[in-house]
Amino acid sequence: MARLLLTTDRQISGLKPADKVYEMGIGGSRGLGVRVFPTGLKQFEFRYVAANGTRRRLGLGAYPDLSLAEARAKVAGLRIAVVDGGDPVAEKTAARERARTGETLDELAEAYWQAATVGLHGGRRRPKREVTLCNERQMWRNHIKIPLGARPFTEIRRADVKVFMRKLVTDSGLAAASVASIGAVLHAVLGFAVLEERIESNPALGLARPLALTSRERMFDDAALRTLWDAASEASVPRGPGEKTAGVHARLEPAMGLAIQLLMLTLTRRNEVAGARKTEFDRTAKIWTIPSERAKAKHQHVVPLGDDALEVLDVAWALDPGSPYLFPSTRSPGQHLDPHAITRAFARTCARRKMAVGSPHDVRRSGATTLTGRYGVSRFVVGLVLGHTPSEGAAVTSVYDRHTYVPEKRAALELWANHLVRPGREIATPKALGDLAAGTHVDEAKARALALCQKGDLHGAVLSICMDLSRHPATASSHLTILGKVGLERAAAGSRAQVEDWISGFR
Repeated sequence: MARLLLTTDRQISGLKPADKVYEMGIGGSRGLGVRVFPTGLKQFEFRYVAANGTRRRLGLGAYPDLSLAEARAKVAGLRIAVVDGGDPVAEKTAARERARTGETLDELAEAYWQAATVGLHGGRRRPKREVTLCNERQMWRNHIKIPLGARPFTEIRRADVKVFMRKLVTDSGLAAASVASIGAVLHAVLGFAVLEERIESNPALGLARPLALTSRERMFDDAALRTLWDAASEASVPRGPGEKTAGVHARLEPAMGLAIQLLMLTLTRRNEVAGARKTEFDRTAKIWTIPSERAKAKHQHVVPLGDDALEVLDVAWALDPGSPYLFPSTRSPGQHLDPHAITRAFARTCARRKMAVGSPHDVRRSGATTLTGRYGVSRFVVGLVLGHTPSEGAAVTSVYDRHTYVPEKRAALELWANHLVRPGREIATPKALGDLAAGTHVDEAKARALALCQKGDLHGAVLSICMDLSRHPATASSHLTILGKVGLERAAAGSRAQVEDWISGFR
């Protein structure tokens, strides 16, 4: 039986919906048909076979918004394109892809950064921090945009990336680490194109780090630390009327001097200091809590504040009482101090004082080395002072370390503040560090844990003894991890007798 073909608008309007989707052909227009959905929707479609033999179906529009005459006119043009080797469905798909990622490398980068704000850029699939995105954009503008930005990214080959990276090394004069950072941004952006299925492979793979990286070893000796501290202290005093600011009289702005003092006293990172909000400080408890979204390690960083740090805090607070930031920007109203400005301030100070140029990170390295080498503070505690993710001790306790080691961190920072501000003075090892060095006696740890059992806090008892014993240098962390998991299982089962038996088994 010949298939019924529709030829008028009246016939199409008279089509009734059925339980399932069905399709009717349109006479006088090869490949044109109308699909009728159970909802009553009627949609024109064009069926054709592409040059590669693939059968395609292209939606044209819904009736009556698109009339029969208009549908026929569309199909006439599409059929000519197909005869000439075109593929309207593939072209529509490609247009959709271009709208999502753009065509040029610059457009791809913008799509990458937009995806990175919500974690859809690939990698670890976590949103990138605003400061990271700002740094990447700056590297892009300074080094990648002009040579590569306007090029279609689908046409960039490995040879192009290799030439770009080599010229970056030979012409820019940048350090190996800086070249690697720029290469990493280019690699990430092109990797996003792979993720979005715009290109088959990343042309920057294996080329983003053309030079071997060397470990940063710059450290400030005691004399250099004292020079930096004196320069920051001198700058922290507000300028007087008519004070000279040029030549040999030049000094840092008060806010910058105070920011450097706080950075040196707390061994925190430049961006943590520059963006510090006043709400992060508890002056009564002498604690600065850096939230996870601002800390590099992505976890909350608790920084104990000593008397010297509190003095700096009070002076900084009074500079601009109305600002939400401890160190507001003097150039950009409503913004905080630029972290890069702190690095530039270090470089200027070193140059004026005839010292080898150093950076804020070198202060952290110097402080960590001093605390471990001269004062015997364990690397574990120093790592916590620096805000690193705990990697020593029992895994079962690592999530609690940033809260439980505040006394040890405070004692370590007191040692460092005395070394920095009052050099040459005899310093007694604070009790908290002395206890840590000597280790917590097993019997005392067991007694504390059993006391918690008596109160019914089984979970706390397990964590208590694990954290106490993880401080002892003779404790094997892997062994304690295994035991800690057993203890938590018993605590979860709610058996006080089993938890007490588990605690009593420690020797």
